[in-house]
Amino acid sequence: MSRNKFKIRQMKKADLTEVALLYKDVYDKVDIGENWDESSAYELMSYWFTKQPDMCFVATVDDVIVGGFVAGIKPWWDGNHLVDGELFVDFNYQRQKIGNHLLQACIDKALEKYKITNLDAVTFSKNGFPLSLYKKMGFKIERSLILINADPETVLKNLRK
Repeated sequence: MSRNKFKIRQMKKADLTEVALLYKDVYDKVDIGENWDESSAYELMSYWFTKQPDMCFVATVDDVIVGGFVAGIKPWWDGNHLVDGELFVDFNYQRQKIGNHLLQACIDKALEKYKITNLDAVTFSKNGFPLSLYKKMGFKIERSLILINADPETVLKNLRK
């Protein structure tokens, strides 16, 4: 696909449906075990937009949304952290640095407005990508931290023993 001129801007509430459909479409095409539908994707994007609208960005080509980045600001012992980012770009527009520009817009805003001291993220390593991309950007694998996950019913059952 030829290189298209894209624009990065803040997400608007009116974008939520289009952004959610794009998010679902992107995750439908990758094999990471997440099965988003229109409703759950809309709920996630609405959550981020309600929580931190100034940290929600979209990329557009000819006024069509082709990518997005949403994240939050979390106060921490060493200052504010940019956390839990969700970066997604339409497969037809990948490898055009759209993701880089979305991330850059969010980091610039977070540094300026919130004086962030760190970026905290979780990503997938199953296929090597996007972990390889994040390493190239300067992210390091934090071996002292481990993502833990549990079924709440199982935890309650074990707690009640």
